[in-house]
Amino acid sequence: MKGRNWQRYALVAGLLVLAGCGSLGPKTVREDQVDYGFSVSDSWKNQMLANLVKLRYMDMPVFVDVGQIVNGYSLETTVNGTLGFGNTLGGGDSQVLGATGKYTDRPTITYTPKTGNAFLRSLMEPIAPDALLSLVAVGYNAELLFTWGVESVNGVKNYSSNGSRAADPAFLEFTQRLTDLQVTGGIGFELRTEQDTGRTLIFFFNDQNESEATREEHRRARELLGLDEARREYSVQYSPFRIGDDVLAIQTRSILQVLMGMSRFVDVPADKTARAVPGFQGVTPEHMPFHVNVSRDRPDDAYASVKYGGDWYWIDHTDLSSKRVFTLMMFMITLTDRSGPDVPPVLTIPAQ
Repeated sequence: MKGRNWQRYALVAGLLVLAGCGSLGPKTVREDQVDYGFSVSDSWKNQMLANLVKLRYMDMPVFVDVGQIVNGYSLETTVNGTLGFGNTLGGGDSQVLGATGKYTDRPTITYTPKTGNAFLRSLMEPIAPDALLSLVAVGYNAELLFTWGVESVNGVKNYSSNGSRAADPAFLEFTQRLTDLQVTGGIGFELRTEQDTGRTLIFFFNDQNESEATREEHRRARELLGLDEARREYSVQYSPFRIGDDVLAIQTRSILQVLMGMSRFVDVPADKTARAVPGFQGVTPEHMPFHVNVSRDRPDDAYASVKYGGDWYWIDHTDLSSKRVFTLMMFMITLTDRSGPDVPPVLTIPAQ
């Protein structure tokens, strides 16, 4: 019986040694890549929400990127054993087996503040019209993009980002008709290279095989902006004013203007209204295009949440309209960021 026990001990010791010799790296990729992806995504959303809340209170927005994630693992095992045989003086045989192990997970994460001149300029400069319309071209809702990213089209004005001016009815009708035409394929965009003007974005109405209803949509869209109804194509230019009946003049907003406009829809506790800039007036909660809730207690299930000044600010997971606007904002910041790749810090990771 004693011989069999010793065999079992030896088998266990051998397995421990083999476990210590195996590679941990490949086994961690499947879990770590997904987990770190979720963590970075959640931190990005919460940081964006924090900046919207700060702007509502006239505080300074700050952006910090996760630069690098380097994870190191180590698994150390030690096995020892002794075997003794009895004699006439000492009594029976002795068998001793010992094992120790240590597992270490040591991530190294670097953070990069976005404070460079190029990044700040990308926040303050107007969004390029071709960048905005490229999102329309790939199917992003035109009404949503124009509502948040455009100040005026051919001089027809949207609501102001500071809440001081309501949108012209013609602007609201044009964006709605533009969305309808987008769904039916009645509009399109083309980037052309011309010898005199260089790269030019062309906006055109798709008149091929159009129905009577689509023709009426085209006619009314042209009429709202004062475009030549006999033309099919119009060059796109940045301008706060109407240039001519053959040009679609778009005055886009800067990322900072869009953020300021969104911040007006952040709820403020009654005891802190004196600290915050005014919100949009006359908009009922059920008709808000974007909404950030506030409460004293941390929400149980929020799409994004952040604590500021003792209160919790959060976007409801069931508020699809707010989530769509919020996601668009993050897309636009990425699309307009011209700061270039940051030089990564030099890391020295000890071998395990």
